[in-house]
Amino acid sequence: MNVAITNPVNLFLLIIGTYLGLKLTFFLLNKSATKSSENKYLGWLIFVQLLSVIIGCFYRFDLLNYFSQLIGIQATVHFLIGPLAYFYVRACTQKDFQFKPILWLHFLPFLADIIYNIPFFQLSGAEKLAFYEQFVVTGKLYSSPLWNALKSIHGLIYFGFCIKLIQQYRTYLPNAASTIDKAFHRWLLFFIFILAAPVFVNIYFVATEYSRTYTILTYLIGVVAFFAAIDNAILIKPQLFQTFPHQMLTPESEEVQKEKYESSKLQESKKVAYIEKLKTYVEREHPYRATDLTLSQLSEQVDIPAHYLSQIINEKLDCNFLDFINGYRVEDAKQKLKDPKFSHYTIISIAYDAGFNAKSTFYAAFKKYTGMTPSQYRKQVTATA
Repeated sequence: MNVAITNPVNLFLLIIGTYLGLKLTFFLLNKSATKSSENKYLGWLIFVQLLSVIIGCFYRFDLLNYFSQLIGIQATVHFLIGPLAYFYVRACTQKDFQFKPILWLHFLPFLADIIYNIPFFQLSGAEKLAFYEQFVVTGKLYSSPLWNALKSIHGLIYFGFCIKLIQQYRTYLPNAASTIDKAFHRWLLFFIFILAAPVFVNIYFVATEYSRTYTILTYLIGVVAFFAAIDNAILIKPQLFQTFPHQMLTPESEEVQKEKYESSKLQESKKVAYIEKLKTYVEREHPYRATDLTLSQLSEQVDIPAHYLSQIINEKLDCNFLDFINGYRVEDAKQKLKDPKFSHYTIISIAYDAGFNAKSTFYAAFKKYTGMTPSQYRKQVTATA
């Protein structure tokens, strides 16, 4: 057994990391999991992170001399982490996102890194192993500090793109759905921040001029924590690894451009007519009582194009679709809370009847519109009756 890495914590992390990485890679890249296209990007992202752990594991158990030609590959994949994370977030948040040929341009830095490392790849297996042993003992990498700094900057730029896209998704949701599960966009934010941890470790490598102190340990902790987070998310909320709800249209979609153009042409008189039609329908048919009501569903019911419907709610009523629907739900609940016929109903059952799907959501919306909790409101109206 190789004793160059004697820290038992490192050994534990190498074994756990290899196990989790292989398990998740096979799970996310198999046919059943890739029914959701975003999983294939996540699967490949885990695989490229796994390479460093596997090579470390081979070295720890004196197996790397049999796979010495693999040394160096784990360093080049750093330019893949950012694009794969970005494609994963896009596939999660954008409807019918497809990998088009132009997106291969995102991998040009990876190609440049391959070219940059050709001299290293041409070394013999023994020479590569010597470089790797030098890295383990001293922390000295075989590429220049500037080049490694570029890898970190490249990753951080893509993480910035991901966060911007997640924010767009969060902003879009209240205009598309009447019920929002925050777990989905919160998962994406958590995913990005935990994925960034090994990148910050790499920055520490460069900033400290390859100081070995704690860097290998912290890098392993970052990668294993990333694998463990995904593994636990699959167990706790498997819906996160299915198609995300209420996805946005992609910027390339002709429909998006068409809607923006047509919305700008909507005349004021038409807006007023649409608002009256909308209010009449909602007050008569109570569509808000459906907990999963979406903008597109209401659009079909009221026979108003979805892009017009969103526009008039935002412009004429000065609110988003979620607030518009919740306003009616709260009014529905208020009427039942003060009606003696519903005095034997629990507050939560009234909330469900009004269209809310969770107690917390109902209480937050009720207090927003009335300034008091449902129980306070019921006591008040009962006392004055």
